[in-house]
Amino acid sequence: MVLNSRNNSFDFRFPRGFIPKEVADKYKKYLNKIPGSLLSEPVDFINYSIQGVNIPGVSFDPLSQEDNDGTKRYHRGALPIQNVINREFTVSMQLLDGFINYWIMMDTLLWYYARSTKQAYIDPLSLRILDAEGASVAYMEFTDCIMNSINELNLNFAENVASFNTFEVTFYYNKLNLRLEVE
Repeated sequence: MVLNSRNNSFDFRFPRGFIPKEVADKYKKYLNKIPGSLLSEPVDFINYSIQGVNIPGVSFDPLSQEDNDGTKRYHRGALPIQNVINREFTVSMQLLDGFINYWIMMDTLLWYYARSTKQAYIDPLSLRILDAEGASVAYMEFTDCIMNSINELNLNFAENVASFNTFEVTFYYNKLNLRLEVE
């Protein structure tokens, strides 16, 4: 029997070194005070809140040519593939109590863009696509990534009930290594 795809059949986690030591040290004390929390490392806390990953599709803009009779023909372009595809992806994260994961990601973004930061790129980020049994079907590794943006935080006195809200962090990558693991 062929099963429908499940949108939660993936494994994406930020690597251990994603949160800089300066930022991690700032939040460890707070995370250790959370009752019953087993997540004392900020990167574990961030990984716990991941809800989804959005990878844009691939599209190519064709070149058009008009013939003498007024008809239009389309051709593939000659540009290298890395110059025509959208090389960005978005990670959706659940907002947790006190918006603490939002502040961790905000401080991380600001750290990466500080003039004193020498590290040009984030460590490679990997995404594994799984089937219904949990076996890996595809492995994607995004290399030479930069953290680009974090969306706004909407606070409102009219909404005083705890609810499931998310925020998104956008990354750009320079290279994608795709390995299909179907054998």
